Amino acid sequence: MRNAERSEQGAFQPAFASAVRLLSGKRLTRAQLVQKLRDRGFAPEAIEAAVSRCEAKRYIDDRTFAELYVKSVLERKPVGPMRLLRDLLRYGIDQSVARTAIAQIDDDEEQRIERALRKLEAMRPQDRFDQLAKRLERMGYGPPAIARALRRRSASGMALDQLEELT
Repeated sequence: MRNAERSEQGAFQPAFASAVRLLSGKRLTRAQLVQKLRDRGFAPEAIEAAVSRCEAKRYIDDRTFAELYVKSVLERKPVGPMRLLRDLLRYGIDQSVARTAIAQIDDDEEQRIERALRKLEAMRPQDRFDQLAKRLERMGYGPPAIARALRRRSASGMALDQLEELT
């Protein structure tokens, strides 16, 4: 083995060992792992080699991360697709991978937005439709879905405070 290969191999091993330690504590995206290794002062070549090896061994997989993230978030709270996309992009997930993970959601967006609307109505019964629309938008729902949900609510012919009495 030549000296250059030996020094490259020597720089790679500590970066890989650090990557494995980081991944043993928490699932990370490729971008997060690269940043954490960079923060620890490893050379870019060592980082790339370590991350590539982690990918080859399937220690990191952005597609799996995105799918698990979407499923986990939706189990805890009603969140819209735009919010999920923004969060995944912030984690460093490629946009096409993020969109694919969001498209694979089993449940219906209409059911999620209805659940979100009921939750908002319970927490803030005095809110008007425009205020509810703004809150739903911040939760990541798009204007068409919000308009449909609020139209359905309005078509029932009851004010929000009357709806609360029925539940």
